[in-house]
Amino acid sequence: MKIAQITPYFLPVEGGVERHVLNLSKELVRLGHEVDIFTCSGTRNGERLPAYDYIEGLNVQRFRSVFSLGEFGRVWPGFLSKILNGGYDVLHAHAYRHPHTDLSRLAARVTGSGCVLTAHSPFHPNGVRASFAGALVGVYDELIAKVSLRSFDRIVSLTQAEARILESLGGERRKIVVIPHGVEQVHFERAGTWRLARRLGLDGNKVVLYLGRINRTKGLHTLVEAFSLVSKQSPEAVLVIAGPSSNEEEDEYLRSLQRSSADLGVGERVIFTGKLNEDDKLSAYDLCSVFVLPSVYEPYGIVLLEAAAHGKPLLSSRTDGPLSIVRDGENGYTFAPGDPYELAQRMAQLLSDEDLAARLGDNARVLAMGYSWEKVARETLNAYESCAS
Repeated sequence: MKIAQITPYFLPVEGGVERHVLNLSKELVRLGHEVDIFTCSGTRNGERLPAYDYIEGLNVQRFRSVFSLGEFGRVWPGFLSKILNGGYDVLHAHAYRHPHTDLSRLAARVTGSGCVLTAHSPFHPNGVRASFAGALVGVYDELIAKVSLRSFDRIVSLTQAEARILESLGGERRKIVVIPHGVEQVHFERAGTWRLARRLGLDGNKVVLYLGRINRTKGLHTLVEAFSLVSKQSPEAVLVIAGPSSNEEEDEYLRSLQRSSADLGVGERVIFTGKLNEDDKLSAYDLCSVFVLPSVYEPYGIVLLEAAAHGKPLLSSRTDGPLSIVRDGENGYTFAPGDPYELAQRMAQLLSDEDLAARLGDNARVLAMGYSWEKVARETLNAYESCAS
């Protein structure tokens, strides 16, 4: 089968969608299929990337944006000529409401290819988007969503909650299939931690870890405040915030977090690492005592599965994606988005009770074993093959 993966961004741009496309595509190739990746040539902060690339065994073609409605609304129609003449069996578009998803479904009508959408749950709560972007989202969902969603042969949802939203917008239930993210096998293997621990100055500390983008939607201000509340009763605890800021807005958010840490009296115990390489990410997971994802909104939360594979207890805000992974009292705890007090209570509980943390971490690892990229790829192939039915 010849498959086109069409995605807003791809590596070296980092994010959940990018990692999903990477791991799904690698597994599809391993299973004997041909995969090409089409994406925008710009990064989130507007830097240009090469038009052609070869990343982890995958052919990547990038196309220049001719118009932009912001980070997630770029228009890069140059991929259409490649799609129309490429002889693809399936066009798999990623990210609902993006211009390239609607261009993909129109191209599929011309070529007769199967057309699949993975929406990646862009259903943010009110106030997260700027007012103009929020207005555009409302217009799209009111005027275009039903026609758009019904034009795809299959719609992949990450969770049952997302599936219900897609159906409410006009997606046909018979076309919607729930396929969650997977977790890479490397996360089940032990990683050496001493180099990272030495570099960060961690000696005998209990590490509370966040790993991901430094973005306001990740709720890191809540995490910093919660850590300050438990810092006195857990003097050996250190908060590590690992991940890149990739544009000016995120750079300013990072600076505000650094200021808040200092103002709250924990500046020396909050470590901002910047972007970590893949080996250091593995070490960070193994090094931590507790993993926290405090997002205001989170479509899924691949990092939760990764931390779970390392046997770590999970703390996450109660949003749609994490609620499909974190089970209160079994593999971690959830807390209300934006509530530092509830987060602090759970954080203190896990830092003070090592037996509890170990039990929840063991259960988290068992859960993660059920999420493999091979399973995701095979279920996605079933969706591809059912396009004609």
